[in-house]
Amino acid sequence: MQEKFLKEVVREIVGAEAEKIVDLLNGKKNINEFLIAKKLNLTINQTRNILYKLGDVGLVSFIRKKDSKKGGWYTYFWTLNTGKAIDLLKSKILKNLEDLEREFERRKKDRFYYSPDVDIEYTEEQALENNFIDPESGSVLELKDHTEMLKESEKEIFALKEVLTKVEKELSEIEEKEEKSKHRRLKAEEKKKKEEREKRRKKLARERAKLGKGKKKNKKTKLKKSFKKKKKVKKSRKKTKKRK
Repeated sequence: MQEKFLKEVVREIVGAEAEKIVDLLNGKKNINEFLIAKKLNLTINQTRNILYKLGDVGLVSFIRKKDSKKGGWYTYFWTLNTGKAIDLLKSKILKNLEDLEREFERRKKDRFYYSPDVDIEYTEEQALENNFIDPESGSVLELKDHTEMLKESEKEIFALKEVLTKVEKELSEIEEKEEKSKHRRLKAEEKKKKEEREKRRKKLARERAKLGKGKKKNKKTKLKKSFKKKKKVKKSRKKTKKRK
């Protein structure tokens, strides 16, 4: 069902010839534009033109990488933004539904007239202005029966509402998947940050421990030197006393 909706959106924006792009990009990420061109049997410029049109409304996004094998030129890798596509389709359906319901209420409430000889419809106001005579044919205008038209409009509105329900369900599932993916990504990033903090903490602890050992060693060395100096001074004093 999702694929059908996506193709409908692509067809609306670019044309039926670009529908295959959904088969190539749906559910995948970062597809090489040269592969897309090959699969569509189009030139790279024709393919880019289609992708740029879709990109203008946010249906696709890209990353680019410099290709050393192609003289340093950039190669583009494309991803279909499924959620955006379904959201656009929803907006389109809502607009069509609004127009249909408005016209339905108008036909149900107002009266319209027509001439059997000419396929032209007139509002009641227009009919009054022309004294219920068709200015084109000169025949008397007749009241138009909208019973069948209203029945067809009701069916169309009902069918469109069913499609809207399905589209909203698809959109809800996509948003839910994206939310879960975002949650997993944030969790992974937080875990990575935590591990990095732990590494820094351990490194700092090792450096402090090393610094502490160095200080103790220096203190012991100073004490030994001080003890030797005092011992030397005592010996010197004893020698001085003996001389006296």
